Amino acid sequence: MKNLPAIGLFLIVLFVFGTSSALAQKTSPKIGAYYFDGWSGTTFHITDDLKNNYPEREPKWGWVTSKQEIVDEQIALAADAGLSFFSFCWYFSEKQKYDDIILNNALNYFKRSKNGKMMEYCLLVANHAGFNIGPEGWDQVTQIWLKEFQQPQYLRVDGKPLLIFFEYNSLIKNFGSAEAVNEAFDKLKLQALKSGLKGVTVAICTASEDGAGIAKDCGADVVTGYNYHSAGFVAGQLATPIENMQLAEKKLWDKLGSGNLKYIPVCTVGWDPRPWANDKNKYLEKPYYTGFSAESAQRSVKGLVNWISENQKAVTGEKIGLLYAWNENGEGSWLTPGKTGLNPLTGLKQALKK
Repeated sequence: MKNLPAIGLFLIVLFVFGTSSALAQKTSPKIGAYYFDGWSGTTFHITDDLKNNYPEREPKWGWVTSKQEIVDEQIALAADAGLSFFSFCWYFSEKQKYDDIILNNALNYFKRSKNGKMMEYCLLVANHAGFNIGPEGWDQVTQIWLKEFQQPQYLRVDGKPLLIFFEYNSLIKNFGSAEAVNEAFDKLKLQALKSGLKGVTVAICTASEDGAGIAKDCGADVVTGYNYHSAGFVAGQLATPIENMQLAEKKLWDKLGSGNLKYIPVCTVGWDPRPWANDKNKYLEKPYYTGFSAESAQRSVKGLVNWISENQKAVTGEKIGLLYAWNENGEGSWLTPGKTGLNPLTGLKQALKK
């Protein structure tokens, strides 16, 4: 190399860097979906209203899908459609033995599945009401998380396991301040380093620029969301076309993607929680989206893929995006094939086809 003319060396460098850049541009976004395990038949989620008045939402296996053989098939279908990972809604309570929390059953089925190697997975820590996490349980959950992180199929961002938190308000309340939350995350990352990992990539969900700033104060490495269902609502209007959501979320992605932290954009493919209405949540009096179909799912997912490809500086190096959701059938956002013939999975597959 030392005798190579300067122009020759320049051309080699130009070729190498140009090729690397081209490969980076061609790398497809890595799309996953949130997985909610409320479908064991032993929880309140399969309501009479859902069963009797929303037949198009019933999966082809029936309402109870939290079984090993059904999770096996769901993995195969999701992978075939182009999904790279599931992000499991994960629950912990200091008032209940961890192994007895049935909302985590599907995660265990996934790890035992004969098809488990077809996809990766990560955890969405559902730290909302009833499942708050604070200083008292932090050491326990740290040990549980570290065990998950060692799984070969666990999703990594920047070489580190990705751990997503549903929200920051309860963390700040329980720990006392954003600074204390930051210290807890530092402790978790140190424990991860000691266990042989490169650390942990912490993501926190938010739907606002101010929220992204608070997430950063809490020690988040990445901002993301669970869903942005209210983004496309029209004041005074209950039934709202899903197209409103598709237009509104792109503007929200632009805002959240322009901050100081890397961003994992989330596509809300639908929202209609009326089957879960009760006197407390008042869902029958609140807005929802209409027009959900395989075609609308295709448009939603394609919009996410295009945005990631056009905003690579805003997203993680892995070009990760998330879908809400694989099976939030009760809230009107699902991709599972249905008994009635409605199969949003076909739209997903079309949107993700190479």
